[in-house]
Amino acid sequence: MQKVRIPISVDPVKSAGKQLSYLGVVPGTSLNRLQELLVAPCADVDAELEFAVDAQNVKHMRGHAEVKVTVACERCGDPMAVELVSDFVYAPITKRQTATDMPSEYEAIEVDELGEIQLHRIIEDELILAMPVVVKHDERECRIDSNAMQWGEIDTASETKENPFAVLQELKRK
Repeated sequence: MQKVRIPISVDPVKSAGKQLSYLGVVPGTSLNRLQELLVAPCADVDAELEFAVDAQNVKHMRGHAEVKVTVACERCGDPMAVELVSDFVYAPITKRQTATDMPSEYEAIEVDELGEIQLHRIIEDELILAMPVVVKHDERECRIDSNAMQWGEIDTASETKENPFAVLQELKRK
């Protein structure tokens, strides 16, 4: 199968009926929200999408997306490479296929007013969710030793300040 550019939007119901599949790329330049999290421009995302109908007659889309990105280490601030990989399964919400009767293995997704879903946005959302919560080098690779880190000093002057509620305590005693 030849790699092509993944369409921006498709009708998931018709695509599942035709059992379409896409093996291609999503341009990294079109993923603005993901780009905001990176220190270098995002490469094109390799994506694979399959539309199908299961044994329960649920129309769905199964996908896989991966890309290598450059982010800043939270500890030292140096750039580092992170590979984002995401596997996902969505089923469109339609008149016949509601979110309440959908099997739990599918993530429900709403179609727009044209009956389509935005594939680039879905892939971007999945890659953002695949991003580590705290991005940092392995301790052996980071130029800053985690044991030598200081988080600030405790202000000792705050210990000698009078409690602002002491006046209320005195009133309560009277």
